[in-house]
Amino acid sequence: MKTIIRNFINVLIRFKVATFLNVAGLAVAFAAFLIIMVQVSFEHNFDRCHPNSTRIYRMGLSFPDGASMIHCRPLIEAFIHSSPHIEAGTLINPYIGEMYVTVTRKEGKQGFKETIITCHPEITRMFQFTMCEGESSCLSEPEKALMPESMAHRLFGKESAIGKQIVPDGGIWTKPGVKYLVVGGVYKDFPENTQLKNVIYTEMSPDYALTNWISSNYFCYVMLDPSASPKEVAENFDAHFDYSKQYGDMAKDIHAELVPLTDIYYMNEDSSGSLVKSGSAEKARLLMLIAFLVIIVAGIDFTNFSTSLAPLRIKSINTQKVLGSSAGILRASLLFEAVGISLLAFLCSLFIVWGLGHMGWLYFVQADTTLTAYPGLVGGLAVLSVIIGLIAGIYPSLYMTSFPPALVLKGSFGLSSSGKKLRTALIGFQFIVSIVLIISAMFVRQQNRFMQKYSLGFDKDQVVVVELNRNIMHDHKDSYVGGLKEYPGIEDVAFCSQKFGSEDSYRTWGGVYKEQSVNFTSLSVSWNFFKVMGIPLIGGRMPTESDERGNNYSYVFNRQMRDKWNMEPNDIMRIPWLEEESADGSVIGFVDDVKFTSLRQSVSELGFVINEPRLMLYSFIRVKAGSDIMGVVDHIRKTVAHLDPTYPCEVEFYDEIFDHLYHQERNLSTMILLFSLLAVIISIVGIFGLVIFETQYRRKEIGIRKVFGATVHEILVMFNKIYFRIVCVCFIIAAPLAYYGVRKWLEGFAYKTPIYWWIFAFALLIVSLITMFTVTFQNWRAANANPVDSIKTE
Repeated sequence: MKTIIRNFINVLIRFKVATFLNVAGLAVAFAAFLIIMVQVSFEHNFDRCHPNSTRIYRMGLSFPDGASMIHCRPLIEAFIHSSPHIEAGTLINPYIGEMYVTVTRKEGKQGFKETIITCHPEITRMFQFTMCEGESSCLSEPEKALMPESMAHRLFGKESAIGKQIVPDGGIWTKPGVKYLVVGGVYKDFPENTQLKNVIYTEMSPDYALTNWISSNYFCYVMLDPSASPKEVAENFDAHFDYSKQYGDMAKDIHAELVPLTDIYYMNEDSSGSLVKSGSAEKARLLMLIAFLVIIVAGIDFTNFSTSLAPLRIKSINTQKVLGSSAGILRASLLFEAVGISLLAFLCSLFIVWGLGHMGWLYFVQADTTLTAYPGLVGGLAVLSVIIGLIAGIYPSLYMTSFPPALVLKGSFGLSSSGKKLRTALIGFQFIVSIVLIISAMFVRQQNRFMQKYSLGFDKDQVVVVELNRNIMHDHKDSYVGGLKEYPGIEDVAFCSQKFGSEDSYRTWGGVYKEQSVNFTSLSVSWNFFKVMGIPLIGGRMPTESDERGNNYSYVFNRQMRDKWNMEPNDIMRIPWLEEESADGSVIGFVDDVKFTSLRQSVSELGFVINEPRLMLYSFIRVKAGSDIMGVVDHIRKTVAHLDPTYPCEVEFYDEIFDHLYHQERNLSTMILLFSLLAVIISIVGIFGLVIFETQYRRKEIGIRKVFGATVHEILVMFNKIYFRIVCVCFIIAAPLAYYGVRKWLEGFAYKTPIYWWIFAFALLIVSLITMFTVTFQNWRAANANPVDSIKTE
């Protein structure tokens, strides 16, 4: 063993450059593998942090043309009490969103934007909230609330949050009459990979919407007993519940279903994440594939580089044979070297991941990259590094110890067909992986650019968005608008009930048009919204200020809605659940199909509602072209601060909104691009090692060719032709694989970039140029060496 360790140390000292390249290549590959697998583990373990996760289900309804995860309260209450196998159940209202709340601290009153979710008290038993302060049972008291530990520190600092008041601006619409909340408990923050958010939880008023069969606004989660069958529970509900209460004649085609909590994430129901945290199983599998491909490429590179040192090490190994070392001992020594280098690379990879995480360079990874949180992954990678060392060391150890020195020194096996085929196959695999990853990365980037530049049907570049609180909108709306328009760079201000273009899920309304039931996405807007947003009219008339002050609603629909129902201006749209005097509204105009969701979604029916008596908390400010943007932003902040000094004003540009909307695609693009580049770099090192090997064995041939008149240029062309042929063959294999993968990925988008041929050609060009540069660089010295010296050394 001492001999093996001594040999290992001697190799590290003697072949410093080779050792560095091997360790660096493997370390970076291991780090990439670990980063990817941390993200994959984060997604795979979604919602598994809850002790009862295997018993918790979300209730859904299946329709002939789709499914629904959002329900009305009477249906949810009926389901929760429908079976003795349901131990507990809760509804969750996901639509409240961020609210402006105020708290009183030592330094005075302060405002924050926080999310408040109303639910049933049983939620704490189902999901087992871990309490830091107070009791989870406080949710049974109407004014009490739970908040996460991080929020308690943010709102109240080092003071205890228990007993502190939280005053929601305008109250909470599912808790009518409740003007403030009292913190009754502080729970430990949930990890990010769960559907439960770290927000304020409070009980929904027991009688709120209890008989409202029209408004569907809630999720329903139930916890079954260990022996229960989800299918039987759902079938029992179908057999005893009258769906016609809500769905009329459609009732016979509706069925309940229970979706396991741990399956929800990969159902990819809401890519924007506004309602449900979602991910793609296909993307997770793609990342895993990339992780293992990077490891395989690095392992091949390690093997090639170790083999390339054979001509330099063969005399030393032969000397040890002469001095009595057996082939077994020598092979064990070489295997120990390979495993040792691999383990050294593993340790370096841990340092790389730690450093990248601490410097904030892993922003594209959702998961916590603290390695102590993943002992299983770290241990698994340690085992994998040993396996890679063994596999990568087998061929060089057998090769360098299995042949008589005379044959090896003459290069008989190094240039034999079997030796060439193996090395060519290894480097060919690296080329295929590199080409596929380059093409994939370029198409992901192309799709991101396509989405950013796609015409959305409104003028996003001249508009900024500011969310307001109820105090400003209710009491100071005119002052807000007037104050903003005093600035010469601001043209006009409009309002909307939601942040237009920022998510995939919006409020939907059901109505009656020409005695037909219709459904459409509903957005309440001010009369000047279309002018401010730059949305042109394609029929009818634009809303006027008088429409906003009339007794009835006015509607502007998109082209999709108009064409589907053959709408005409002045038609009547009836919303049955509204108060009688405002139930009938007039269709006044039509706009084109503006993109108000992400490009993952196809165009759907959209209706803009004018004159709805609800506060529209999102203001859209049109900025004149060429204005001082920073001056505009500063003026907006000063105007808001003048009206409400405690309100945390945020000014958003649509570039920022779309960055958030497409963050999953952006993160995926970053990961694929980085790891594709990594695979290419590792492949270059592999080519470098293979060229060293070939050059060492063909030095005599090069010398003889030069003696017979071959020029340096001709020798370099000879070597480059060999590798260029390999690249071309690999491209022929890689291109169809990349095409298939890209096409499948693009199927997830309603609007997608064309599959351009030039991207494939560019990938071939990039790999070819890198290969030619590497081959030329390494062979230049051999081609310029004195041919007499080359022949003599042979």
